[in-house]
Amino acid sequence: MVSIAVCDDDREYINDVERHISQYFAENGLSYSLFTTQNGNELVESDTEFDIAFLDIEMPQIDGINLGKQLLKKNPDIVLIYITAYNHYLDEAMDLGVARFFDKPINSERFYKGLEKAITRVDNTEIKFYLKDKSQGVAAVRSRDIIFVEIKSRKVKVITRNGEYESHDNIKTWRQKLNKSYFIIPHNSFIVNTNYITYYSKDRITLCEKYSIPIAYSKRAEFKRRFLMLLGE
Repeated sequence: MVSIAVCDDDREYINDVERHISQYFAENGLSYSLFTTQNGNELVESDTEFDIAFLDIEMPQIDGINLGKQLLKKNPDIVLIYITAYNHYLDEAMDLGVARFFDKPINSERFYKGLEKAITRVDNTEIKFYLKDKSQGVAAVRSRDIIFVEIKSRKVKVITRNGEYESHDNIKTWRQKLNKSYFIIPHNSFIVNTNYITYYSKDRITLCEKYSIPIAYSKRAEFKRRFLMLLGE
């Protein structure tokens, strides 16, 4: 079940977001819980650990940027989506690593694509694999925590948010394991999690602002198509 919060000082917009969320989950046969409030402080004080938060920016008690910062302190994995009529806050919102920034009034198609993207980021599926030396046992990591997988000199490395592993499984097996929509193959030696892409050009991507990955010439068109589709463009 996906836990969602909506905070906006305008009840009309809360109702609109709630209607869109309800329709999306009903059409996709998914379950969710929803918490709505017109007071940002009430959201911060909630004991619930939310997966996704839809936030307005200009609100009387606490602005949406500072609200987002406080929510991230409580739960670094929360996915933030801003819905606002004030586009000049875009840069500040991007600094928080937001999943989407929507204008008011809501565009339904963009909203559904953005919500789908957010849901992929709260995937808690665990991937289990043997370490290179099987005597070391089995490692288990959440698929969403995997930044990329690389094969180099016949060694398969799994780079995650919490460290690096050397896997006994080959790259073909990893392609089967990582069959989520947010994993893309830019090069035969790499499988990357698009949620961690911080820079993209026609022949190279950067993950987490430090890992530089090439895009093979033969894969550029397909990579661009898939990546833009995930962005909802």
